[in-house]
Amino acid sequence: MARSRRHFFPPLPSTATSDPCITVPLLRDVRVPSSLRSRFPAEGRLRLNDIDLGSGRPAVARGLASEVAPAPALWLADHDTSDAAAMWQPLVDIFPQTGLWPLVLRPLGGDSADRPWDSGEFEPQPLTDVDALPAQTVLGAGWADSLVPMGSDPYVEHLRPFGAEFPGLSAPLRLESRASVPGGAIAPARWGRIGLVPCRRPADAIAAIGWHGSVNRRSAVEVSAVLRSWEERFGTVLAALGFATMTLLLPSPPADESEALPIAAELAALCPDVLAEDGPVDGFGFTSGGTVQGLARRLVDRPVWKLWWD
Repeated sequence: MARSRRHFFPPLPSTATSDPCITVPLLRDVRVPSSLRSRFPAEGRLRLNDIDLGSGRPAVARGLASEVAPAPALWLADHDTSDAAAMWQPLVDIFPQTGLWPLVLRPLGGDSADRPWDSGEFEPQPLTDVDALPAQTVLGAGWADSLVPMGSDPYVEHLRPFGAEFPGLSAPLRLESRASVPGGAIAPARWGRIGLVPCRRPADAIAAIGWHGSVNRRSAVEVSAVLRSWEERFGTVLAALGFATMTLLLPSPPADESEALPIAAELAALCPDVLAEDGPVDGFGFTSGGTVQGLARRLVDRPVWKLWWD
């Protein structure tokens, strides 16, 4: 279902306290045991260990044409909190016990503050569909249909040193350290709304929710398939979602441009809007010059990836 919309990033209230620091988790340290069965928390006030999340409810996708009552897609806090960033890390730490992956959620903003979380604009997808889809297939299709113009001699200068053929999957990054990022990387001005998604790994949260943010380019199933591969090769951690924005954290980002270059190709294949120079000012395209090489330069030593789809 194609959509045409512009993105708004409204300013949030500032606070007098310092921005908390987040240490990017290593996913091997927060694995969910196969025996654990995740359960949705009930509606009402929720406390996990000593973390008070306030009131919330299981959020259900609306408008699905089905005779069967849809299952909830995520547990959704009723209100923004002023310490979303500080709350996120301890929720990650207890993920092996809860099976509930935390996300900091932002709305579309402006006059559409209910979208997509309160408006139910999502559609959960079966994870068996993700299991059946190789990341290479998704990225190859994205490269061909979103980055390479049609014709026998397509213009590919923006893709150099690569050409019309997708270059393939990048080698894994060496997870030699754990980066620290300011809390504002996932919750600007510390404000955000907490969502909890029952899943076994963060990448699956996109399909489990049925997030529509990338629908003009790639489906939720396709995004989850690629994020699984990025988790395994790059250690990426899904931390925040907006109406059509996604924030990923890296424990050990590329150390130089040569290492970053094939990774930049993968980002562009999944999310071609990262090369759009008229995108949001905190997006890659604005500073990369709209080329894969420019994007690669922006990825060096950068532990935060902010992706957006138009």
